[in-house]
Amino acid sequence: MISLHEALASVDRVMAKHRVEAEALSTVVAMGRILAADQRSKVDLPPFNKSAMDGYAVMEDDRRDEYRILETVAAGEVPTRPLEVGAATKVMTGAPVPVGSGRVIMVEDTDGGSEIVCVREHRAATNICCQGEDIRVGQVIMKAGAKLTPVRVANLVACGVECVAVSRRIRVAIYATGDEIVDAFEDLVPGKIMNENGPMLEGLCRQNDLEVTLSERVPDNRAVLKDALEKAAAEADMILMSGGVSAGDFDFVPAAMADAGFALHFDSVAVQPGKPVTFATRGRHVVLGMPGNPVSVFITFHLYARRIAAWLSGAQPPLRTLPVKMATEMSRRRAERAGFIPCLLNEQGHAEPLPYHGSAHLLAIGDADGFIEIPIGVKRLAPGDEATFYPLALGMWR
Repeated sequence: MISLHEALASVDRVMAKHRVEAEALSTVVAMGRILAADQRSKVDLPPFNKSAMDGYAVMEDDRRDEYRILETVAAGEVPTRPLEVGAATKVMTGAPVPVGSGRVIMVEDTDGGSEIVCVREHRAATNICCQGEDIRVGQVIMKAGAKLTPVRVANLVACGVECVAVSRRIRVAIYATGDEIVDAFEDLVPGKIMNENGPMLEGLCRQNDLEVTLSERVPDNRAVLKDALEKAAAEADMILMSGGVSAGDFDFVPAAMADAGFALHFDSVAVQPGKPVTFATRGRHVVLGMPGNPVSVFITFHLYARRIAAWLSGAQPPLRTLPVKMATEMSRRRAERAGFIPCLLNEQGHAEPLPYHGSAHLLAIGDADGFIEIPIGVKRLAPGDEATFYPLALGMWR
C-alpha cells in the first residue's frame, strides 16, 4: 500500500502532461467549463465616474446649506452641464456624475428639493465610484484554469468578454463490473444486488460537468473486460470502473487493464474505505478502477476522479480540506489505514460522526456534510480533538 498523499502525488505527476483540446464558446454558454486562457477586461469598471447612491453631486470644497439644481441625471443618461459653485446636479444611483464633481450628498441628508435643495448634514464620504477603480482595460481578470461559475461568468460579461476559450468537456465511460449486479428489480433474485454504482457515478459526473459517453454493466470475465476497455478508450478520456479490483478469484480488472495495454501506476492505497483502487494510463486515456462497495466508490470518485478530470481540463486539483473539532468521540479497532467517516457539522462547526456500518452502508452518507479523516496510526479521536474535514457532500470545490 501507498499513502493517500503518495497516491495523489502520483495522479498529479502522471496527469500534469495531459490536457484535452480547447474550444471557443459564448461566455454564457461556457458556464461550468474551465478557462483555457487568461481573460483580460475590455473596459474600465466602473466605465465612468458614477454616483454610488441617489443624491446631489457638488464640487468638493463647495459646502453650503443649499444649492440650486442644474439638472437631474438618471442611470443610463449623461450630464449635459458641468458643475458650478453653488449648484448641484441631482443624480440617481449608477448615473455618471458631471465634470467637476467632488462628492455626492445623500438624498437622505437633504430635503429632497428639485429646484433648490437644502442640506441637513455634510458627511466625509464622497459617494463617488471612480472610473477604473475596480478593473482597468487590459487587466487580467481571470486566469486559465478557473471554472466558470455563475459569478465568474457575470464578471466576464461585465468586462465585455463575450467569447472565451475553454477546455472541452471531459468524456467519461462508466462500467459497473460484477456477475452479481442487475439493473432491474425483477431480476433481483437471491445472490444478486442492484447496480447502484453506475447511476451514482453518472450523477456525480453530470454534477461535475463531465460528459458520460456510456454507462454499462460488465461481467467478471477478463476477455470481456478487456474488450470493454478498448471500446471505452475509443470514445472517452477517462474510464471509471467499479468492482473487480481487489484480490479475489474473480477480480479481473487490473489484469484486463494490462491486457489492453494500460500502464499501472498504483493499485492499493492506505485508505478505509477505498484501499483497492487502480490508476492506469494508456497514451492520453486514463482508467480508474474503484472498489465495488458504494461508499468506497463515492469517496474514490471525489479523491481521484475529480482530480484526474481537473488535470485534463487544465484546472487546479480541486480537493479542499478544513480543520474542525470533534463534537463526540470516534474510535476504531485498527489503524493501519487512514479512515474516512461520514459526519455532520453541528451549529458550532464541530464534527458529529454518523452511525456507519462500513463501505456498503451508502444510506449513511445521504445526509452527511462530508467526511472526517482519522490518520494512520490513530485509533481514537476525543471530543475537542482537531480533525481534517473533507466537505465532499457539500460540493465545496474550487
